[in-house]
Amino acid sequence: MRSLLESIIRKRNPNFSFSSDLSGYDIFLFFLNLSLMLIRGVVFFRMRPSSLFIVGRGVRLINRRYMKLGKRIKLDDFVYIDSLGSKGVTIGDNVSIGAFTRIIVSSSFNTIGVGVSINSGVGIGEFSRIGGSGGVSIGENTIIGQYLSCHPENHNFDDLKLDIKFQGTNRSKITIGNNCWIGAKVTICAGVNVGDGSVIGAGAVVTKSVPKNSVVAGNPATVLRIRGEHE
Repeated sequence: MRSLLESIIRKRNPNFSFSSDLSGYDIFLFFLNLSLMLIRGVVFFRMRPSSLFIVGRGVRLINRRYMKLGKRIKLDDFVYIDSLGSKGVTIGDNVSIGAFTRIIVSSSFNTIGVGVSINSGVGIGEFSRIGGSGGVSIGENTIIGQYLSCHPENHNFDDLKLDIKFQGTNRSKITIGNNCWIGAKVTICAGVNVGDGSVIGAGAVVTKSVPKNSVVAGNPATVLRIRGEHE
């Protein structure tokens, strides 16, 4: 059973192997839970088992006709995705989306949003919230901690004679590059471009674009150094 499970998981993670500290019973329980999630994936998506959709409890996909899915996708418990938008939601191969994450393209029917693109190999931690009104793109093999928050729009507020909630919004795309590591509780604001290979420290609020291979931290976030360069 150990080798069978490892071969299945290696379709998503080629370097995976079970710890030698795990007992046969531990692996059996893991196998049982994985089997239930795979069965749920077949029923949920009405696709053949070879697609390997792993679906947790309480997953909700709204406006599924605007969604494009790759293979070997994991949607953990209570993931909620509403794909209504001009470009909808695209999820590549080998993507994992953590429990209680919400991806919502359009928050208003006045003007529908653009969309969210999550490329292959991306892992998103639990309780993340990604809005797609102005567009969000996450590059290949980027890993993201819990509680990511992406906001590709801002409220207008310059008119003192009008309540802020009636002044509308301005939208600007967020782009996160390939091979990035985004720490827990990071907030990324409208118009930000995170360069390939960048690392963003936990709790950072990223208000400005950063070049590739940046190491970023703080509120507002600043570039501490560039990976690979001598200090």
